[in-house]
Amino acid sequence: MTILEALQWANNKLKKVGIESPMLDAELLLASVLEVPKSWLFGHIADDLKPHQEEKFFILVDRRLKHEPVAYLINKKGFYGRDFFVDPSVLIPRPATEVMIEQALDVFSTCDRDKTLFVDIGTGSGAIAVTLAAETQTPVLAVDIDQSALITAKRNAQTFEVEEHIDFQHGSLLEPLINLFQTIRASGNPNISSVYPFKDLIVCANLPYLTTAQMDILDPDVRFEPVRALVAGVDGLDAYWDLFRQFKKHREILPRNIFVFIEIDPDQTDRSVKLIKHYFPEAVTRTEKDLQKNDRIVIAEI
Repeated sequence: MTILEALQWANNKLKKVGIESPMLDAELLLASVLEVPKSWLFGHIADDLKPHQEEKFFILVDRRLKHEPVAYLINKKGFYGRDFFVDPSVLIPRPATEVMIEQALDVFSTCDRDKTLFVDIGTGSGAIAVTLAAETQTPVLAVDIDQSALITAKRNAQTFEVEEHIDFQHGSLLEPLINLFQTIRASGNPNISSVYPFKDLIVCANLPYLTTAQMDILDPDVRFEPVRALVAGVDGLDAYWDLFRQFKKHREILPRNIFVFIEIDPDQTDRSVKLIKHYFPEAVTRTEKDLQKNDRIVIAEI
């Protein structure tokens, strides 16, 4: 079987089960098997596959026929110009989340870079934390409640050589951040500010925001992703209620300037702003759209 025949065979199989991009998926899977860039295939379409390559390709196509995401099959997903390692322990990075990166970097450009700390809540694959660290070369605190996700995130930090900039912490939402500043306050050491001289916090939180009802109508591919990273109660905002509740409870020990970026479903725009205003009536909020022109990122200065 040649490369062209393999691609045509996979395309036909995937198209029959309703895969949206059958040829692209086939190309990505075959490129992974051959350990070459996807573009390489088109210059070698007449090349024959070796038996073990055919077998591996058939196995991957069979798994894709069951709607297992390509990113998990090839353990790779592009995000903000970098290919991140992903596995079923973490959510697959989405292009929409790149808007959060762009907006966070815009805010960072107005801050004192030597006195700003990025915080990535629910880091998952580390896509946000690693990207921010790579783009700015400044400190990032990355938090996740799942140890397996932290292992994946650390792997990506090492791949892109930014591990020295990222402090990975196991914990729920703001707990590691609160512990950090409680330690600073309790130390009584006037010189500790030279170690943690943060005046501004830029907090990125891509927490689960699907509703329980949305789970029933999810794309089959998404069902392979960790439910804990997708669903957050009846209205999808449970995790964000918990996040801003923690902010309110511990506001006095945190830096004065806090910018919070949360990713939402477009239908949650008004409710998420009301949620923020419930705890911080004076907060300045705005909403940014994703590439499909849907409301996607709510930004709050609290």
